[in-house]
Amino acid sequence: KTAVAGAVGVGVAVAWRLFSRMRNAGGGGRNNAWKTVTADAKEKLAAAGFDIVAPLKLRWYNEIAPDSAKIAPGGAMGEDALVILVGNSAALWPSFCDAHNARPEIGDAENPVDTYVDIEVNRVFRGKVRRVFYAHETKPGRLVAVQRMAHVAGVAHLDERSHLSIHPTLGPWLAFRAVVVLDDARGPGDGQKPRPPPNPLARDASARARVDEAFDAALDGYEAPGGPSEGQWRLWVAVRDAVEPGHPARYPEDQVAYHYNCLDGRERARIRSRLRGGFEPSD
Repeated sequence: KTAVAGAVGVGVAVAWRLFSRMRNAGGGGRNNAWKTVTADAKEKLAAAGFDIVAPLKLRWYNEIAPDSAKIAPGGAMGEDALVILVGNSAALWPSFCDAHNARPEIGDAENPVDTYVDIEVNRVFRGKVRRVFYAHETKPGRLVAVQRMAHVAGVAHLDERSHLSIHPTLGPWLAFRAVVVLDDARGPGDGQKPRPPPNPLARDASARARVDEAFDAALDGYEAPGGPSEGQWRLWVAVRDAVEPGHPARYPEDQVAYHYNCLDGRERARIRSRLRGGFEPSD
């Protein structure tokens, strides 16, 4: 009897260890449901121009986030909840332009890109228990360090010196728009945690020097007496260009001007008028 009891005990211990290993790795059945949720979201978001969709576990982010930007757990899964980071490359621009031209709720909005993000992200996740945070939000309880999230999710390396997120193929030409927390869905297992991409500036001394020089120039212009000049935004674009001049993933010029020349309302008005097929407003 003692031998039988011992064998049973060993068998239970082995089974529990295997179960725990599968659970931590995210293996099997319901623990891999996050893959289905993510794949569905990727397909639908890509159709709207959001071609960056990355799953992660809430705890991975909270472990590296500053206190002011942590996301409090909620729902059944707590810190094991599935989080989906949503972003875009230049792929957003044609989809956004079409929506701006055809849909008054976008074209007539005060902040059309933010409105477009809000509508499309919530459309994709309709019917799911969710909390949505947006990259442009800065109020306490709403702020998310999206670049750090992208780093820990294996999307893009966060270069601390230039504050650029650098993607393996897109370079710095990407933006993060929204964070969707699915509190009742389990995220990936710890064994499925991706590694952050390497920093291309760490292995290219000339690129490192170009970016540092461009960043210093942009910062000097921002801190100049009297505030930033009218062309200051071009200095910040130059920082991105310095990573890899002529990068094939660079935004088209209208998209660059729209996103970065945000202090010049006239330029945005010109772009928005062109999107509507109208006349450009004069100065």
